Amino acid sequence: MNHQLIDPQGRQISYLRVSVTDRCNFRCFYCYTNEEPVLGDKNLLNDDDLIKLINVFEKLGINKIRLTGGEPLLRKNLVKLVQRISSIDSIHLIGLTTNGYLLKDKIQPLIDAGLNRLNISLDTLKRDVFKTLTGQDGLDRVLEAIGIAEKSGAFPFVKVNTLLIKGFNETEVNDFANWALKRKIDLRFIEFMPTGCGNWEERKMIPESDLREMLNLDLVPDYENEDVHSPARSYRVEGYPCRISFISAMSRSFCKLCNRLRLTSDGRLIGCLFGSKDIDLKPLLTENLPIDEIVDYVQKTIAIEGFRQIPLEKGAIYQHSMKSIGG
Repeated sequence: MNHQLIDPQGRQISYLRVSVTDRCNFRCFYCYTNEEPVLGDKNLLNDDDLIKLINVFEKLGINKIRLTGGEPLLRKNLVKLVQRISSIDSIHLIGLTTNGYLLKDKIQPLIDAGLNRLNISLDTLKRDVFKTLTGQDGLDRVLEAIGIAEKSGAFPFVKVNTLLIKGFNETEVNDFANWALKRKIDLRFIEFMPTGCGNWEERKMIPESDLREMLNLDLVPDYENEDVHSPARSYRVEGYPCRISFISAMSRSFCKLCNRLRLTSDGRLIGCLFGSKDIDLKPLLTENLPIDEIVDYVQKTIAIEGFRQIPLEKGAIYQHSMKSIGG
């Protein structure tokens, strides 16, 4: 059998985002709502189940794993989990998306375990705004963690994800650029998207075209390090080590090149953020099915029309909880 994940649109899937917890120590308004229940550790996939599923996807051509949350650093034994993932033959890229609050003391053990990609979410460089947004007085801790990660040399770039919202942080655009330019950072400006949390307003979205005018930088496409499947378009500024990238889901669709799936912390496989369909893989683990049978089941699921869709309708919103899938 040709074990590959190819959907009906002909897109081959090689990237799996794995949420390891739906808990978070931040309360950002664009992600968190009080109405959403927390699963609790007893409902999460344990490490053995996660490793079994990652082995399933490795057999199907997945070579990149990204650990997300919630906040993944709240997961117990995360370093050991990374170490176990790094021992799987064809998994070459292991990434982590974190808010950075707990990262400082864990960065080196994670690197030693095999972590080689890192994204840190940071939406403001102002201490008071950071505290209002997150509920934590932790800006200095996050900036320190970014500095440690950058100096470690373990990552091609430390990626800093900055969500821009008009009326909230658009005045910091050039502050962010000036802060990042002298560092080995990939500063990724993200358009405000409708995540289903009830706090999205189109008038607060800053299109990439407007953002470029605000930056007023001579941006040169970074073709050398281009990943055609990435939602980010990346640029360099001559004479600086930094990259400036744009993730513009609202003004520029990148669905046709999507190569990713998402696994929730309780075992649901999501084919598309904008689709309502998912499948529960946990019963397959409970029944202790052999890996090859799960491989066959997942492969047939991906081939179902509509499980992975290309949303073309204007105004489409996420159909899944942002805090439980990590973006």
